[in-house]
Amino acid sequence: MIPTVIDIREFLEGYCISTDILSDGWIEKRRDAFVIPYVERVTRQHFSGIQSKTEYYSGNGKNYLVLNRKPIVALTEIRYVLGGSNFTILNLQNIEVVANEGILKAKRNYEEAYYLPVFARGDYNIKITYTYGYSDCPEDIKEAVMYLCVEQILGFIGARTGGGSLTMQSYGRNYGSRGKYQDIRNDLSRQAYALLSPYMTSVVG
Repeated sequence: MIPTVIDIREFLEGYCISTDILSDGWIEKRRDAFVIPYVERVTRQHFSGIQSKTEYYSGNGKNYLVLNRKPIVALTEIRYVLGGSNFTILNLQNIEVVANEGILKAKRNYEEAYYLPVFARGDYNIKITYTYGYSDCPEDIKEAVMYLCVEQILGFIGARTGGGSLTMQSYGRNYGSRGKYQDIRNDLSRQAYALLSPYMTSVVG
């Protein structure tokens, strides 16, 4: 379960920061429309339950293929689209799934030590159906989502609170105890990134 609005407000109370100016709807929208999509984009993983997806991939002429989403729960079907209504279905027993990396490796059978380059080169010539995601969101991801939500809230509050001073030449804003919270925001971002790093890979789908 991802952090609730109550969880987020209670976290901010630990910093003695009031969130009275924000509605529950604003916090939920920022969490669901910005923070969670960002986390899932940078990790290529889905933390909001298990889903099924059918996607087309361009064959790379190699013995492996990187799927767009992970972790892979189950590989349902792979079809090679040959044009028109013609297609060939690959035997899934010949595919090894590296679930956490979202990688498919093809081989003749599981007893053989070498792999065959069966993902024939082409433009969107491979149709793959698979399920992916987590049935339960990992605790460290929940914590990262919490930190990023709070960072967003502090940015919003900081831009709309604080004092100001009028000089002969200009109006200068100076932030007090309810100001920009920049140090806290930077610290939360660093902690969130540290929690997300183990779920990231250098592989691009």
